[in-house]
Amino acid sequence: MDNDILFPHDAMRPVQEELVTLVDHCVRNKQHLVVHAPTGLGKTAATLAPALTYVLDKDMCVVFVTPRHTQHLIALRTARDIKDKHHVRFCAMSIVGKRGMCAHQNTADMRSDDFAAYCKGMREGGQCIQYINARHGQGVSTQAKAVVKEMEQFSPLPSEEFVKVGIEKTLCPYELALHAAERAKLIVTDYHYLFTQSIRDKFLGRINRRPEQLIVIVDEGHNLPARVRESLTHRITSAMVRRAIKEAEDFHCDDALPLLIEMSAALEKLSGRLTGEEMRVTYEDWETRLAAIGDITTREELLDAASDAVQESNKKHSSIMTVARFMNAWHGSTSDAFARIFSRGTMGAGFVLSLRCLDPAIATRDFIAQTHATIIMSGTLRPMSMFAQQLGFPASTIEKEYGSPFPHSNKLCIVHPGVTTKFAKRSDLQYANIAKACADVVNAVPGCSAIFFPSYAMLEAVQERLDPLCRKTVFREVPTMTKEQRTAFLERFKGYAASGAVLLGVAAGSFGEGIDLPGVLKAVIVVGIPLERTNLETQQLIEYYDKLCGKGWEYGYTLPALMRTMQNAGRLIRSETDRGVLVFMDERYIWPSYKRCFPDDWALRVSADPVPLVQKFFS
Repeated sequence: MDNDILFPHDAMRPVQEELVTLVDHCVRNKQHLVVHAPTGLGKTAATLAPALTYVLDKDMCVVFVTPRHTQHLIALRTARDIKDKHHVRFCAMSIVGKRGMCAHQNTADMRSDDFAAYCKGMREGGQCIQYINARHGQGVSTQAKAVVKEMEQFSPLPSEEFVKVGIEKTLCPYELALHAAERAKLIVTDYHYLFTQSIRDKFLGRINRRPEQLIVIVDEGHNLPARVRESLTHRITSAMVRRAIKEAEDFHCDDALPLLIEMSAALEKLSGRLTGEEMRVTYEDWETRLAAIGDITTREELLDAASDAVQESNKKHSSIMTVARFMNAWHGSTSDAFARIFSRGTMGAGFVLSLRCLDPAIATRDFIAQTHATIIMSGTLRPMSMFAQQLGFPASTIEKEYGSPFPHSNKLCIVHPGVTTKFAKRSDLQYANIAKACADVVNAVPGCSAIFFPSYAMLEAVQERLDPLCRKTVFREVPTMTKEQRTAFLERFKGYAASGAVLLGVAAGSFGEGIDLPGVLKAVIVVGIPLERTNLETQQLIEYYDKLCGKGWEYGYTLPALMRTMQNAGRLIRSETDRGVLVFMDERYIWPSYKRCFPDDWALRVSADPVPLVQKFFS
């Protein structure tokens, strides 16, 4: 390894040094990397140090993308440590969505589409003084340039700093951040800046960068396929179309009105074919019903013109605009990489027509190939080949797996095969058995435990029987919690670190991933396997990957659920001093197809009575 790498600390752990060497090799040789590296290895420092070392003397930059704001701060802190230790100068900054950086009040709670329309209307209508002050013609104003130059002295710059300075100086914080990003060597941001094409094109255009000038580091990369799929998924409802009709009438959009009325009628006709909760539809099922109004281009122009008319009024939400975006997506997505589903809506939505992306690689493959190097990392990227294929990494991509850097003796892993959440075996007796098994374990643990269930319904069914058996205070996740309520909830839970308490959560809920409770949790129990309901989307996902690579059942059904259980398990050992017990409660965990997803160094024990093992571990 090159001794000149700008590592932020005095020493590297042995496994960390191996990762630094590998990343250094990849960035020097323009190779992509998929790396499974558990918590504690120091992935942020190990990837940023060689990447930043490489770009500092080149017309390039590192873009570190992550869905977690805490990781924004960690990446920026790593950059500061590099600057302080090696006395190098470079700009590092973070940028979040335009809505999150807006200086105007009452915009934070707006939907993203609504905010985009509101912001556009304010800018084009000359009503945003912050934007006017930050721009000069097609460029950045002299005042904004001076403010950014002064701010760069205090780099790294979190997005909150741009907001603070923007409000103080009456300048658009987002424009300040974009100008800083033009010269930044490290940009920390969210996935959509690089993996949503429309946003990426605008972003790279504004900062004057091409993909080949980027080293991209994707943190928590197991989330990326689902995030990309969701960004390419679009829906309209019959209630939404009715609102669009009313909007067209109110704003005298007479040209678009017949099209919207015909769309409402088309949804009504489709509903006549619906015998269950949902059904597949084809591109033609919808398209032929609207052909009488004109060709695709004509219809798109009618809706776009009506959207513009509504936006000129600064209306914060436009149903016409939402319908227009759906139609643009529908016309632009004719491949079998999309599922088209018609279903019954909920809570007054009426009927729903969905265009659901099945293959995220259609949005990521070309971009990854164009970058200088893309590195995706997570503690749950097994099997790595699945993620590489789902995201379209080229065949030359390096795949590397690292074991946990923490002592194996700090963790006891047990599979309890005596219970199951399989649908065919669910019953009051099964719920009672699960409750007793959970109570026995948490009562034997000297401290706090967390139990994760496949669903809220399962949590409620088991809790009813668990409460009388559990000798500790029980905390229960509620799906409607706000961010502030979740933070307060965890603070109260941590207050029981000495006496012990039990957190009940859901595998895919707020606490199943991304929470850090070092020194607090002594046990994590994963009840069952959080498999998705086998609806039409799941069925088509399975069919798609069966056709693509012969692995539909794994890629579309079982492995995503097991990734969630691995994330739940990852809440336990967060530092080298943590010790605890992992218990997976379901007979399916000993099936070969499931068991192979566990890391080899976990040394799974199988026991229908785990309490003696737990007691011995803590004694």
